[in-house]
Amino acid sequence: MPIPVIDLFAGPGGLGEGFSALRRGGEFLFKIKLSIEKDEHAHQTLQLRAFFRQFPHQEAPEDYYNYLAGTITREKLFEGFPREAEKAAREAWHAELGGDAFPNATIDRRIEDAIGTRIHWALIGGPPCQAYSLAGRSRRKYDPTFAADEKHFLYEQYLRIIAKHQPPVFVMENVKGLLSAKVEEKGIFDKIRSDLENPLDAIYGRARREEDLTYRLVSLVVKRDDLLDRCDPKDFVVRAEDYGIPQARHRIILLGIRNDNTHRSPNRRNQDANAEHCRPSSSPPPPRCTTATKSTTACTAARMPSDCCRGSICCFSDCWWLGQGQR
Repeated sequence: MPIPVIDLFAGPGGLGEGFSALRRGGEFLFKIKLSIEKDEHAHQTLQLRAFFRQFPHQEAPEDYYNYLAGTITREKLFEGFPREAEKAAREAWHAELGGDAFPNATIDRRIEDAIGTRIHWALIGGPPCQAYSLAGRSRRKYDPTFAADEKHFLYEQYLRIIAKHQPPVFVMENVKGLLSAKVEEKGIFDKIRSDLENPLDAIYGRARREEDLTYRLVSLVVKRDDLLDRCDPKDFVVRAEDYGIPQARHRIILLGIRNDNTHRSPNRRNQDANAEHCRPSSSPPPPRCTTATKSTTACTAARMPSDCCRGSICCFSDCWWLGQGQR
């Protein structure tokens, strides 16, 4: 079963397209369950692609291509496939994160409805980057309103949703200029990084938070033997030309892994002996788990089934249940 994905500040859906296209053994690994975008034109593309994905792989109807060719209208396309159009409208939401018309409670309900009972899911997205980009800063060098631009702080909406919904993993994308961007002579990247690593402290304050929630930010391009090593800021820069893209496009991509999902890889040979159900994903599966436990810290934090985890941190990488079963 595909892993659910929530896409914030989705734009026309480029980041979500990458997740949606990934397959293993002919099966899709991810499924966009909700994407949120405020721009009307970007949302139209987002909704159209959501409609396209309602059909089996390579089985989109001819009318989809007729619409792209301009021979039928959008309304005609959706009228011919009302069920798929309704699902696409539910998936692609025209809404403004942080906007007065969309209070946090409304956003949270939509996210909860989209995730349902699934415990393994991913949050993705990139807050608007115009204020961080080198070109944008150059154009507004002498603009007295630049420091107060709301786009500097829209990441706080992303951060609030992390703190509220506590995804096992998140992916945040932005422009390379984020590394050098400043507001009132203070670097933005260091603050964003610290906030993402400790979202509850950032949103509620250390004194007010009622639980622990921390994330490890991992580089996608610099290999490290130990996931718990802290990356250098430049390690987060992904250069498109290094991956066969005919374009010198550089982006920061932050992969956040909830800290109850990580462990030090050199210690794998010393894993908890009580975790008899933890085994490489190629091994035969253990019995399916049907109940959850709150008797151990690791199981509670990860929401893992008791028969599978037995409190061992090794489960997060080797457990059949996590790697191949209920995702």
